[in-house]
Amino acid sequence: MNFTIQKYLQTHIPNELISCIESLENQCEKGDFTAWSIANNKYAFSAFWIDECLISKNNFYELKNPIIHPYFDISSLTKPLFLNLYLRMKFKNDFIKIISTPLNDIFLPKNMIDENNVLIEFILNNENNLNLNSFLSHYSGAKNWFWMGIGKWQHRNTYFANDTEIYQTIIDNNDKNYSNIMKENLNKNCLKYFKNEQFSEFVYSDINYYILSRIIESFFMKESSWIEIINDINEKVKTKFYHASLTPNETKKSIPFYPYISAYKDNFIGDDLSSFGNVSDTNANILSLLPNNSNIVSGHSGCFGTVNDVKFATEELAYYQKNYLENLGYIHDKNVRFVYGLDTPSSKDSTCGVRNWPKDREYFYGHLGYSGTSLWFSTKSLPNMKNNHQIILTNRLASRVKFGVDNCPRIYSFTDYITNSNMIFMKEKDSFEKISSHEFFDLNTQYFGMYKKIWNNNSIRVPPNINELRRDIGLKLWE
Repeated sequence: MNFTIQKYLQTHIPNELISCIESLENQCEKGDFTAWSIANNKYAFSAFWIDECLISKNNFYELKNPIIHPYFDISSLTKPLFLNLYLRMKFKNDFIKIISTPLNDIFLPKNMIDENNVLIEFILNNENNLNLNSFLSHYSGAKNWFWMGIGKWQHRNTYFANDTEIYQTIIDNNDKNYSNIMKENLNKNCLKYFKNEQFSEFVYSDINYYILSRIIESFFMKESSWIEIINDINEKVKTKFYHASLTPNETKKSIPFYPYISAYKDNFIGDDLSSFGNVSDTNANILSLLPNNSNIVSGHSGCFGTVNDVKFATEELAYYQKNYLENLGYIHDKNVRFVYGLDTPSSKDSTCGVRNWPKDREYFYGHLGYSGTSLWFSTKSLPNMKNNHQIILTNRLASRVKFGVDNCPRIYSFTDYITNSNMIFMKEKDSFEKISSHEFFDLNTQYFGMYKKIWNNNSIRVPPNINELRRDIGLKLWE
């Protein structure tokens, strides 16, 4: 990071954040990601190119000093911040009791959706007495992953083809029951790969959270919808999350989660973003691209949010987790990886950044996301920590190529939660200055409309390993 910029920021930004900013910007310059956000109890900070996302001022029309941070694909942070948080908010003090009770013993009104019937009946009658925590904490016996594009294919029994393992036809895009057929096919595949003998063994599985979504549909959504559930979370937690399967067009305004080229619209032709899709996760992408509003919601991935959203939702998770553990008199077991759907540090090199290992490991909970996101919190105030939660968001799956004029401004946004204030800085060529929110919105609209982001399908790389960076930044954010 430029020394002049560093000196300028030091007059406006707390010194404890400067080294974080320098480390993250250095990684951006190396090409590991193009944008990032961080947060803890006191502060949040983001850095991004002004043309790579669109932040609507309509979201802030009532605020004199709006908190401005870009949306990220939070990938697997969807698991704790969507379905897990929803169930905690729904059941409150009864959460542990309900998620620990076999589903066939829970007397709740059922909204038995036809396409979910076979799956739900299997779960209710399973020999292992499956409960919600079996899926939340990944020990149900479900397969860790399968390609959900298979749900678009059907077996059609004919004289020449009667093998049920062979699929001959694709669901007709115009079929009004497309979503139901697709869901029924996926449910059958969940059962096909289910291994009862692996029950109680920890196997991290996206399929657990797909199944959990179908359970919620069948047991807890008699008079509501997925959009109402995410709206309810947003209203109660003061967040603005959205899900790719519910509002897919919104993902085009987020920080890119794909390798891309930024170029003037009139002087470059290439594949537009629809060629890549709506979300980085393969299966969440498939489920968000179904025809005729047939999209299917899965709880394993697909949510988008700002660092501000993730911070507020993490505080809510931490509040519930702390109360549950205290009320139960929970005794930490180092052999248990996930506790009520939340990950725990598994080694002293954890991205969580535990200073006093292994003594303090039992107090930390969180989750990682494949796209380069993470959240961690502590359930106890520790002498070597001033903050009890930390969030890191990056887009490590992305890379950026700039065509045309390259003097695109880089934006730095700082939020002080103590004073409830926000400052925005802009770097353009050799200049670095503070700008108002109105100036930012005008420039953001101008640049986002001026440049076309094109999927760079020639950029194939293994996503960079940023775990050491995560740990280093995490240690600093606890301070």
